[in-house]
Amino acid sequence: MQFSNTGQGPLQVPGFNGIPLDYQLPREDRFAHGFVEFRHTPRLTAREVAMLRVMEAVTEEARWDEAVLQPDESRLAQWHENAQKTEGFLISPAAWDWCIAELRDKAMAWRTSGRMLLLNTSSAVCVAEDVTLASSFQRLIARLAPGQTSRAKPSPESPDYLHLVDPFLYPLVYGQTWLLVSGGHVPVTISCQEAPVPAHPVDQMRRRLRINPRTGHPNWSRRSGAVESCWSNHFQRLPCEVKFSSDGTKDVCITSYINNLHPQHHRDLYALLEKLIAQAIPTWNDVLFKGTHGRTPPRILTYGFETHNGEYPPWFDRVKTPNTMYRHYKVAHTEEQWQEVCDLVRPYLALPEPPVWKQAYPRRPDEPEDWLAVMTPDNPTDAKVWKAGKYTGRAIIPQARGRFPDPEHHGSASINLAEQFQEDGLQVVVQVSRIDLTPDNPTYAGESMFRVEGLLNEHVAANTVYCVDEENVTEAQFTFQHEDKIHSHEYDHSNSHVMSSILDLPDWDYLEDPLLPAVHTLGSVPARRGRLLSWPNTLRSKADSFTLQDPRRAGHRTLIKLWLVDPHYRICSTRNVPPQQHDWWAEAARKAAGLDARLPAELVLLIIDQTESWPMSMADALDLREEFRQEQARTYQAVHDAAGHHVVGDLDAIRDFIAHGESP
Repeated sequence: MQFSNTGQGPLQVPGFNGIPLDYQLPREDRFAHGFVEFRHTPRLTAREVAMLRVMEAVTEEARWDEAVLQPDESRLAQWHENAQKTEGFLISPAAWDWCIAELRDKAMAWRTSGRMLLLNTSSAVCVAEDVTLASSFQRLIARLAPGQTSRAKPSPESPDYLHLVDPFLYPLVYGQTWLLVSGGHVPVTISCQEAPVPAHPVDQMRRRLRINPRTGHPNWSRRSGAVESCWSNHFQRLPCEVKFSSDGTKDVCITSYINNLHPQHHRDLYALLEKLIAQAIPTWNDVLFKGTHGRTPPRILTYGFETHNGEYPPWFDRVKTPNTMYRHYKVAHTEEQWQEVCDLVRPYLALPEPPVWKQAYPRRPDEPEDWLAVMTPDNPTDAKVWKAGKYTGRAIIPQARGRFPDPEHHGSASINLAEQFQEDGLQVVVQVSRIDLTPDNPTYAGESMFRVEGLLNEHVAANTVYCVDEENVTEAQFTFQHEDKIHSHEYDHSNSHVMSSILDLPDWDYLEDPLLPAVHTLGSVPARRGRLLSWPNTLRSKADSFTLQDPRRAGHRTLIKLWLVDPHYRICSTRNVPPQQHDWWAEAARKAAGLDARLPAELVLLIIDQTESWPMSMADALDLREEFRQEQARTYQAVHDAAGHHVVGDLDAIRDFIAHGESP
């Protein structure tokens, strides 16, 4: 399938001229996404997640790279002690040695490239910093804000969140928006250009969405149908076009207007955004991947455990059953049988407690680390083996039933967007937002749920957040999680409590507790002034809450967000859609018709006022934005609900429960 939106011929993008709106390239021919598709598997161990969090925490320390590369033993010892306080027995000496070895690589990358990967598993967060660029942005956005007041309406999710450049305003509305579907392009200088309204693309979908007649929106159910709710047959945000430099430099040029940011009124801001996109591109190279395996293999891979000194009393097999089976065990026996079992167990319970190292599974994070023989890498040199990708598929304890081979985890193919897409360039959605806090409203609540960004028809491949400015507010953080899945047949469930501890799951009683969602929260990364964070759209993200530092004074934080459209596709962009803003059109029409030279100023203003609904009024745009945001919120919810649940425990026991009329 060939995509094209150059304007040199008919528009060839999903939804138009015979290409289905819901067309997807094969996984190996595009970047991975998290819309009910990519899952990290197998689930990370608790120790590996603790190591990820510890390494991220170290990189927040002042001159951390110096302390790691030119070992400052006192600081390293202090960090190790802090790690043990926060993560407990999980940060064993071997795990700490691994962390230091990996941190040396991160420090060298930070010094040579100005970038590093954090929380790096199959997906990763790439961090870069440029405080100088933030200062330049700060001045220009301060000038931008007054002129954008009429459009900077509060976000429905948070009344203190103002979008100064809002891609949800004046989007592509299928069946309503003017579109150069037969060819031609919108000049970046802006003109009063008209175009036809093409047919609604719902007629060009491979699968018809099941529309709920009551709500007018797609129906979906769990994983099998949730993907349908990730497509929108109503809306799409409009990216701008970004061209690579032909002289071999890393510079880029924005060649079509940024929606809701006038290219002639804000030329200086366009120039800065070009610099920001140029800085984001290497971070996208570092985090994007194709297929199902991700970029980084697991550090610790196991499907089971070994217990130390695991002798059992002779009566153990008679009463062996998980704690959650107590109720079923009791009702399955007569009172006499139950008393006989109790008489066998009572003398054992009266014995002195065994040494803690003989216990079968950890209950508290402050207890010793050596109950389990499988949760630590063998030695520090394993970090080098892992870095080379040779740890792939090597499980410490193999799968319980061996139904499937260990997966290949390391998708190490490098990405170079500038080389691969030199001719077509990139498509990027831009948003500029400010969060204002006051003594009367001192807290930003954060985002309500983890989300995969965008809609599936927008084909978002990567996300970037850049913190421009912050004043009198506490630290901002973004928390990340990925979808995973525990397949019970792969794991040793002879003691589900042990396996739950290894896999970073809470104790779970499937008779009484809700099902465990099949997601794994990896940790948080701060977004301070001048810092750029990028991550693939396989990760779920959530902006965390923050407050005023001094509750007596107002404060604010300004963020720029970039969404990279998967460049293996082309979608409708501002190159193909004439501006829909009335004031943009009126200014261009006024100049093209020479109204100021031909008519009195009062008549010119009257004409402008009488045409306020052309091409679209602000009132209509705000109504459509609200509909668009509601549709986006439904997609967030659909992806959230479609993750499914883990089932941890003895499957035979669970089936037995179901056979007896009880359901987990």
